[in-house]
Amino acid sequence: MKHVYSFFNNEQECIKSILEIHNCGNPIDLDPMYNQGMFYCDGTVKKPKLRFDLNASKMGYDAQDGDATNLPIESSTLNCIILDPPFMFNPHGQAKNNPVNKRYTMFGTFQELQDCYVGILKESYRLLKKNGIAIFKCQDYTDSKTTMTHCMVWQWAMAIGFYAKDIAILNRDKPKIYNSNLKQKHFRKTHCYFWILKK
Repeated sequence: MKHVYSFFNNEQECIKSILEIHNCGNPIDLDPMYNQGMFYCDGTVKKPKLRFDLNASKMGYDAQDGDATNLPIESSTLNCIILDPPFMFNPHGQAKNNPVNKRYTMFGTFQELQDCYVGILKESYRLLKKNGIAIFKCQDYTDSKTTMTHCMVWQWAMAIGFYAKDIAILNRDKPKIYNSNLKQKHFRKTHCYFWILKK
C-alpha cells in the first residue's frame, strides 16, 4: 500500500489527497470563497456545484454572489466545504497600496481577519452534517513580526466545536513581492496549511 505523506508541492494533488483519505468525495460540496477557481484549474479537483464569492458578478467569476459567513443554504446539509480566505493584513498600514490587494482581499487589521475566520468557521459548522469536513487553507504572516495564524485557526475551530482531524502542508517555492532593500529578519514563508476539520 502506498503511503501518502502530509507534505505537498502541488496544490491540486494536496487537495485530491485530502479528499481521498478523508472520504470527502470529489467534487467538494461548497466553495464559498471561489475567486478565480484556481483549486480546480487542471481538473484534478472537480468544481463544486455550490460556488460563491463576495465579488462574483463584479469580477465575472464562475460563481454566485455570496458572503461565506451567511449563505443561503439549509443547515446540516453538506458533507465537505473548502475555505480559502485571505491571509494578509495591514502591511505597515499600506494594505490598499499593496499589489496583492488588487487581486485578493487584504484585511486592514488582524481583528478583521479574526472576525472573518471565526465567521466562516461558524457558518461552515452550521452547514455541515455530523462528521462533515471543512478544509481550511491558511498561512502564517510576517510583516515586521510573525503571526502564527494556523495556530489561531486551530484554537478558533476547536472553540466552535470542530475536531482538528488532520493537517497538510503545501510548499510553493515561488518568489513573492518583497522589499529587497530590507535586511531579512524572518524566514521567507513559502508554505501554507490545509486544516482538515471534522464536525
